[in-house]
Amino acid sequence: MEDIPEDAPAAPTPEQYAARARRANKATRGALAAVLALEALVILLVPRAIKFTSGLGTTRTVVLFVLAALLVVGAASTRRSWGVGFGSVLQLAFVATGFFLGSLFLVGAIFAAIWLRILMLRHEVVGTAGGLRMLVE
Repeated sequence: MEDIPEDAPAAPTPEQYAARARRANKATRGALAAVLALEALVILLVPRAIKFTSGLGTTRTVVLFVLAALLVVGAASTRRSWGVGFGSVLQLAFVATGFFLGSLFLVGAIFAAIWLRILMLRHEVVGTAGGLRMLVE
């Protein structure tokens, strides 16, 4: 039998594990909210950047502003039970803005990759569901 030093830390209790999981869940939901807020900012900059080229037109500009508003709502709702699922749907909408401007496909793919990575980290640390259920839980 090995001698355990008296000053060695004790193993965490189940309550401590649960508290760590709650903190990690809050942190990852905050990171997801930050991603959505950054996406809203990027969407709001698109009409200004395109103004000097061909322009977007009224309909496309309104669609981008509505999407930016939905992204802000999504960022505010990440702490709700349905917030992660709503944010995942908004990722698809953001990638779809690439039909307005081709370079937004790349930007949308980068944001979607960041979103998925945070969800995978959340799955590993917090223990949320894996697979496709990770996108809605």
